Amino acid sequence: MNVENFKSINEELNELSGKNKKGQIFIDNLHSPYIKFDQKYVLPSSYVTNPDVDQIKSFVKILMDFVPEAIEGTCILPEPRPRRETNKLFFVRPMLFNQYHFIYVFSVDMQYLGGAKTEEIKKPASQNLTPSVVTDRIYFQIKVVLLDNLIQDGDHVIDFSAKRFQGGEFRIETDRGDGKPVRKFSEIFDEIDFSETEQTIREELGITKEIWKLGRVYSPIGIDYLSLSMRFLNPSLADTVHLFHDFYPLLTQGQSLISEKTLELYHTYLSKHDVERTQSKSGNMLWRLWIQK
Repeated sequence: MNVENFKSINEELNELSGKNKKGQIFIDNLHSPYIKFDQKYVLPSSYVTNPDVDQIKSFVKILMDFVPEAIEGTCILPEPRPRRETNKLFFVRPMLFNQYHFIYVFSVDMQYLGGAKTEEIKKPASQNLTPSVVTDRIYFQIKVVLLDNLIQDGDHVIDFSAKRFQGGEFRIETDRGDGKPVRKFSEIFDEIDFSETEQTIREELGITKEIWKLGRVYSPIGIDYLSLSMRFLNPSLADTVHLFHDFYPLLTQGQSLISEKTLELYHTYLSKHDVERTQSKSGNMLWRLWIQK
């Protein structure tokens, strides 16, 4: 993306305010979160790889209307992160807690991912172009990682790299001196599937199925950008920052012990996610999510 193009988008994001449109959060059978809104919009066509500036600006306008709370005050990255995800847009916001630097990453998929009826297809797919459809959903992900490096042009974030995860000790202070060995683990990062590592992390942090009802469907903490990552399902920057402040040490104390208080706050937060298993119109599994205040 041209430098001036993304700067102009960032200026609009900096002035953005408003409330998200009403909707319900779901996770589909591919374990992808999305918001199903009470109203529909026309998802425009875009190039399958490397959408152009006009296509990006058109989709950003939709996001500004439907999920302003998720992207207000953020910067859009001129290139996707990771770079292979050329069909997605990435909105970021650096954060500082204590002496630690983190980054909030809100990503959305520009492509049509299925579910539209025949009459809802406004423009069929063509070579290297996605279809334009009437839809009621936006697929998204929210991640927070510990920063290793941040590249900026003035106030505009150009790129970032996360602090590489080296494994750690996930035991609370009350386990000190009880004769139990501290369990350690690490990961070979040329593997693509980190699900087993994420399962181990959840076990080390005492995240049971009673605390986190989504289980393996969607892990609240895991590996992203080769870093230990915390994932959120409420599309709001302000709410994410507020919540993360209570348990950010989970991402900073990989080689030291996490306090019982921090872990208790995290467990309390996770237990506020209520889940109902249901099905899509095509019969695929869906998980409907409610987050208690």
